[in-house]
Amino acid sequence: MSQGDDAPTTPRRVAPSTTPAAALAAFVGHVGKGGTGRHRGEVERVVGGFVDRVSDAGVDRVGDLTDRHLEAYAEYLAQRAWAREDDPGAGITGRTAHQYYALVRSFCGFLHERDALETNPATHAVATGALPDRSVGVREDDREQFWSAETREAIVRWMDWRTEDALDHGWLDSARATRDRALVAVLAYSGARGAELFRDPQNERRQGIRWRHVDIDEGTLRVYGKSQEWQRTPLLNPGIDRLRAHYRRQDPPTNEWPVFPTNHLPSLYAVVRDAESVDTEPTKETVWDLLRENDLVPPSLSTAGARTLLKDLSAESGVTEGGEPLLPHGARRGLGDTLYDMSAELAQEVLRHQSVETTHRSYRDDDVERLRRAAEDALDR
Repeated sequence: MSQGDDAPTTPRRVAPSTTPAAALAAFVGHVGKGGTGRHRGEVERVVGGFVDRVSDAGVDRVGDLTDRHLEAYAEYLAQRAWAREDDPGAGITGRTAHQYYALVRSFCGFLHERDALETNPATHAVATGALPDRSVGVREDDREQFWSAETREAIVRWMDWRTEDALDHGWLDSARATRDRALVAVLAYSGARGAELFRDPQNERRQGIRWRHVDIDEGTLRVYGKSQEWQRTPLLNPGIDRLRAHYRRQDPPTNEWPVFPTNHLPSLYAVVRDAESVDTEPTKETVWDLLRENDLVPPSLSTAGARTLLKDLSAESGVTEGGEPLLPHGARRGLGDTLYDMSAELAQEVLRHQSVETTHRSYRDDDVERLRRAAEDALDR
């Protein structure tokens, strides 16, 4: 669809003599071309506040912006964060301060790339050093976990190493090793809820995702969603690759097998013992063969089992989020945060929220560091 003659245009060059207000208009127009109306409004509000402050300080042309102006802005954000530390109803969190500063840094980067500034003053240590710690002003009810992009990358790469080491040296069953790696990758790159992937003992309809619910070639999963309806959700390429390797290693005899079967021996033994066709007592060494030979389906890993496994992997690897063990739902929130930086509608679709307003409520700036790198990503693209 054509944007029409009224579509904002972005200048290839911004003169150093440009007023801060005019530069802001150019930046908002640039960001607005690829983002949502909400994101554009957020940029206009936050960066507009910075522009008002430097204009009041006597900056009439953007070419005169220095790291001292950015240091003063960072100190202002720190004051607001510490105000919240003293009064939970006031100010902003340290995380929000970093989010606001990231948008202003993007604005300065925009000016630098268009020759209005020789360098980006917002990247100077004297300015960034004045920012508050991200934890300032964060209350206990603000601490719902989400995996940062760095955490997601670190745990997935460590699982790659763990799997290869187990396969090379035989210290862990190969099918178990690839299952664990695929489990982490699917959590990290699908946005699916733990209750949609694993067995919930309190809900008979949630028996864990089966191979018949997976289309590896298409990169989609079919899950029983929060709405009590079957839904399709995308699985991104890093998850697809590791899930495909898991499928080859597991070699399920039927598509009714769970993608993530339990390794809880009493549960596996119970399936064999309850089968009328089997009169052999299962052991640790024989139980999987007995399941396959008798067309029996093992139970899926439970939601509690998945949380315990992830906690153990977090301790084993040393990969945590803010010093806390990784949680399954933190993967979903973290992926949503990354996608929300790019587009609220994209995050809504992947997370399968019923409306974009639900997505907005989930990623308010006092909950997560939303929009942290959105403008920088736009510039990189």
